[in-house]
Amino acid sequence: MTARMSTPWRIVLGFAIVLAVGALGAAGWFGYRWYDAAQGTSPEAVQARDGALKAARQLAVTLQTIDPGQPEQGLDSWEAAATGDLLEQLRRDRGKYLEQLKKSPRSSTATELDTALTELDVSSGTAAAIIALDVTQSAVVNQRRAPATVRQLRVKLTLSQTDAGWKISGTSLLPT
Repeated sequence: MTARMSTPWRIVLGFAIVLAVGALGAAGWFGYRWYDAAQGTSPEAVQARDGALKAARQLAVTLQTIDPGQPEQGLDSWEAAATGDLLEQLRRDRGKYLEQLKKSPRSSTATELDTALTELDVSSGTAAAIIALDVTQSAVVNQRRAPATVRQLRVKLTLSQTDAGWKISGTSLLPT
């Protein structure tokens, strides 16, 4: 003897099957979208990653470069590279930096050795990068440039996407 389902139970079972197939389809779609976003293979993610990486390289060099013969231009470059709290700090301390350069003039130029993005959030327009730099510095003593010294620095930058492109919103030195 075969048990037969009543019509209401057939409708419920059919509805449950349709619902399960729909849920599996949605899970697959959202899983794919999550994977795609995590891998950063969408055109938007690739463009953001490349832009943030290029900016991190350039901006890190800018923040480690100063010419005591043209300190105003150097500080203007620093401010142009920054945004948010960092920009406010640079503006607030500008007079102090100029005074230090007048008291103890020293040139500083940086060369980027390697850069890696450690974070990227395309939707919020933020990124973080670690940059290895060679920073060549030389003081000016008695109107003559002293022999240069080279320091290796590792810097962590926090970047923010602005209307003018990527800018540095935070920076810190990492132990070498």
